[in-house]
Amino acid sequence: MQGYGWLIDEKLCIECRACESACKMWNQVETGVGVRRRQVRVTTLGVFPQVRQQALTGACNHCENAWCMKVCPVKAIWRRDEDGVVLIDQEKCVGCQQCAMFCPYGAPQFNLRTRKMDKCTMCFDRLEQGLDPACVTLCPTGALKYGPWDEIRGMGSETTEQFAPPRQTRPKIRFVKEGFPVGK
Repeated sequence: MQGYGWLIDEKLCIECRACESACKMWNQVETGVGVRRRQVRVTTLGVFPQVRQQALTGACNHCENAWCMKVCPVKAIWRRDEDGVVLIDQEKCVGCQQCAMFCPYGAPQFNLRTRKMDKCTMCFDRLEQGLDPACVTLCPTGALKYGPWDEIRGMGSETTEQFAPPRQTRPKIRFVKEGFPVGK
C-alpha cells in the first residue's frame, strides 16, 4: 500500500488560511455547518515577557493506528487499500461523535446539517489524478507539503509544541524544525 503523509514547516506558516479556503472550495464544504476539514490553529506559547504565537495548519493525519476507526460502532470509518487514506462512509455514519471524542487531533467534526461526521479526505480524488491535495496547491509559502509516506517519515520531527503525542496513533505527519533541510 502506497501511503501519503503531511510535512509542515511551522516557521513558514503565515496564517493566511489559503489551505482552509482551497479545501472548502475543492470539497464543496458548506459554510455554517461546523466543519473545517483543514484549519489553521493559532496558539500562544511561552511565559511573559517571552511570549510568541504559533500558527499550525492541521487536518486528518490518516494515522497508521487510527483510533477513530477503532471506536466507530458502525464501522463507518475505513482505510483505502491503495493509498492509506482514512475516510468516513456517509451512508453508514450515524453521527454518534465517538470518533471525534477519541481523535487527539480534532479531525472528525460533526456536520450540523447532515447530522453526520466529516473530515479531511486528503483529496483522494485529486491523488487518483496525480494532483496534489487542494490545500497544498494554494499554500503561498510552501509551509504545507505532502508526499509518499516512505519519503516524508524520515524528514523532520514527529511532534511539535501543542501537538498530541504521536506514539499510539502514529499520525502520518512530520514537522520541519529550525535548520532542518527540506527535501522537496
